[in-house]
Amino acid sequence: MSLAAETRDAVRARPYLLSALRTGVVNYAAAAETLDVDGDADSVATALRRFAEDLPPVELERRDVTVRMRSGVGMAGEDVDAGTDDEPVLAVGGVSLVAAGGALTALVATGEVDAHSLAVVCDRLAAENVVVDAAGVAGDELVVVVPRRQGATALRHVESVFESLPA
Repeated sequence: MSLAAETRDAVRARPYLLSALRTGVVNYAAAAETLDVDGDADSVATALRRFAEDLPPVELERRDVTVRMRSGVGMAGEDVDAGTDDEPVLAVGGVSLVAAGGALTALVATGEVDAHSLAVVCDRLAAENVVVDAAGVAGDELVVVVPRRQGATALRHVESVFESLPA
């Protein structure tokens, strides 16, 4: 495998570096030293620079999404009032989160959502030190569950993601 191919593979294994290359915010020499690629750092940096030139630039899009907050979310049968028949806010496997007196808050985004937007939302919340207890997307709904005290902060960040989502 050529040095260029090995470098591209190493970058693809690190999505954050791929994003940085697409946005043009990489110190190529520093990035080259972090990659486990056989070759001298200058050659790897040159391969990174050439790879970045071939990548499409990041384009931002605005999505038509409505975000609402549902307080009192908890795990059915454990964190919420016993005997509740509430519809799940989020369910994965046999675990359901319902809005019935729990200690969490769900942010429900309805509209133009997909797995990519969920990943961006989770990354944004992590960058803002907001704990994500659960998250999922299906159809035209995306749900992120956070601690109650972080609900309002998370709401602002989730809304801002959909105003300028990387395409």
